Amino acid sequence: MSSLQSPAHIACIAFLALLFFPPHRLVRQNPPSSAYPDNSDWWSGLNSSGSDEAVNVQERELPPATFRVLGIGLSEEMFRRAAAKLGKTQILERGDASTGRSQACYVSSKGSPKTFLIFEQGEVDYGFYLFSDSRPWNGMDRCTPSALVSDEISIGLGLHLGQSPAEVVAILGKPSRRSKDELLYSLHAKKKNSPEDLRSARQANPDMSDSEFHENYDFYDLGVGILARFTNFRLTYLSISKSEAT
Repeated sequence: MSSLQSPAHIACIAFLALLFFPPHRLVRQNPPSSAYPDNSDWWSGLNSSGSDEAVNVQERELPPATFRVLGIGLSEEMFRRAAAKLGKTQILERGDASTGRSQACYVSSKGSPKTFLIFEQGEVDYGFYLFSDSRPWNGMDRCTPSALVSDEISIGLGLHLGQSPAEVVAILGKPSRRSKDELLYSLHAKKKNSPEDLRSARQANPDMSDSEFHENYDFYDLGVGILARFTNFRLTYLSISKSEAT
């Protein structure tokens, strides 16, 4: 469901160069949580402001399945649904304001190297990380083991760890930026709000004129960020993030 809050410019989308969308309501779920006042979570796109290098924002969409892993979609419900499917885990809290992030970590219970699946909610976006890099970070010991987590997890139309850059491009299309060991995607689409969302927004804004209401709420912006990293030309790290805002 899209966010239906008043417009305001904010910096958005994880590891990307800045896309500008209005703020999305941050919902903390699945307590208890534990605070970690550091940026040791090297895999998170929210632990820094990102690169200043310009990124080409593409006006296109990806299939909805791109934003689901193990049947868990990117939404306000993802922590609850992850707990129901993969087991309860402690939510780790890091940063504040625009870098504030809540994280739920799961790790493969079999095999080596370990595979990590981490769900993350920030101020304006939802995302997940899938990687087989075991570089340590504070809170790593809080990851919950699960037999469902492995390097064989398939996302979207067949995206999975171990693929070559060419295979990833064949699935996701031309990247916004490409380097030797990375593919970065920055996507945007203008989407029409559903009748249900419009009714909710109208109830929340009864004094707004019809013209002002339709100008502000008929459509919302869908921002998507995907980062794929490769080791020896094989996918070892994948981050997928999206933001929906009026």
